[in-house]
Amino acid sequence: MLSILIPTYNYPISQLVTSLNKVINLIDFDCEILCLEDGSTMHVDDNKKTCNTYESTFHFLSKKNKGSIASRKYLCKKAKYNWLLFLDADVEITSDGFITTYSKYFNEGNDAIYGGCSYQDLKPKDSGILRWTYGKTFEEVKSSIRNKTPYKFLVSANFLIKKSVFIALTSNIADEGYGYDLFLAAKMKTQNIKVLHIDNPVIHKGLDTNHTYLKKIKQAVETSYKLLIEKKIDYSENSLLKTYITFKKFHLTKPIYSIYNWFKAPIEKQLIGNKPNMKLLQFYKLGYLCALSFKYK
Repeated sequence: MLSILIPTYNYPISQLVTSLNKVINLIDFDCEILCLEDGSTMHVDDNKKTCNTYESTFHFLSKKNKGSIASRKYLCKKAKYNWLLFLDADVEITSDGFITTYSKYFNEGNDAIYGGCSYQDLKPKDSGILRWTYGKTFEEVKSSIRNKTPYKFLVSANFLIKKSVFIALTSNIADEGYGYDLFLAAKMKTQNIKVLHIDNPVIHKGLDTNHTYLKKIKQAVETSYKLLIEKKIDYSENSLLKTYITFKKFHLTKPIYSIYNWFKAPIEKQLIGNKPNMKLLQFYKLGYLCALSFKYK
């Protein structure tokens, strides 16, 4: 009935796998856990050892790091059940009823159910502050708010989806990279996929360093721009792209690009500091998007 799929890259998953097997023992339907090392060079042996401890938990290896979409597609092919629960490797479940809560929606007519994501209240003291602040600001959102614009809040760290739907949505994605959540959201909207948001969150524990996350943000903007110019997405559900299209309509992309280019270094310094400003981050993303539009004219 349910396949739990965990792509991982250089991250220890023993605690997550152990917690999941604990809650699986409380359910009365078939369930499996599939874990894929996406080109990992660290924690592989320990992860494999933990997975091999449990009867319905399986560990796979990929020698090359191909990214989250490719990993999810691989795990989907290996999955034998009709519902897929995707979890990021760096999350923690906090309730023994985590799987049971999702199972209540198996027969409710939805194609995908997003449980949500939360972050520890204690602000990190290390260089993970940018990722934590972004998550607290934009991802830790109650389901009552997420359901008002269901295709806007598709955080892929924790979601349930029908296998047939996931295959259809990702069948023409061949690229490796970061930031394809936007593409999935756009495809879901255009294909009228029934999405429901519920309050069944995981805690996101593995925070990227500020430098790493800023790099990922730029990669996500690059992916968004590529999908936009290739007309593969509807920009209406994405605030960044909506703003970009509006500025482009009024010929304001060049001034934004100029400001971004002039202040890029001090903005980046602020964002990787200990008090990153999310409004400044939004401008940074818009400025980078405008820069891409001139670079690839």
